[in-house]
Amino acid sequence: MSYLHWFEAHANKHHAVIAKLSTQKISQEAIIAYFRFENMRLNEPDFCPLYADRQKCHVMEKLNCYMCACPYFRFNDEGITIQEGVTYKSTCAIHSRKGRYAIFENVAHLDCSLCTVPHTEAFIAKHFDLEWKRLMQACREHSLKA
Repeated sequence: MSYLHWFEAHANKHHAVIAKLSTQKISQEAIIAYFRFENMRLNEPDFCPLYADRQKCHVMEKLNCYMCACPYFRFNDEGITIQEGVTYKSTCAIHSRKGRYAIFENVAHLDCSLCTVPHTEAFIAKHFDLEWKRLMQACREHSLKA
């Protein structure tokens, strides 16, 4: 699955959850709380394939899945850069020290699993937007630059 395909599919899943919650007229804080890993795993099992195995994408006690991506993640399915014969298809806009690359068949993908920045409720509240695609706009815009 390409990054762009995942991005669009996930935006649709996020939108569906927000639409459901919007009918309940709940606060921003309640919406953020709803996206806590434990709640999402039980109430939105199709939101993430890791939920079936009770597995978190980031090892942290209070994982929040609202962003389920990072606004600093940049991707391009055609490749961002080529270094020493390796095509890098993703990168971190803030150059987090916790990012690392997984390289398979001369293609590198950023592994952000050690970084917890976008999965804290404080970060989500600071950058909150009901429309996930707006939060992630820079990620997608980068993907469209060829």
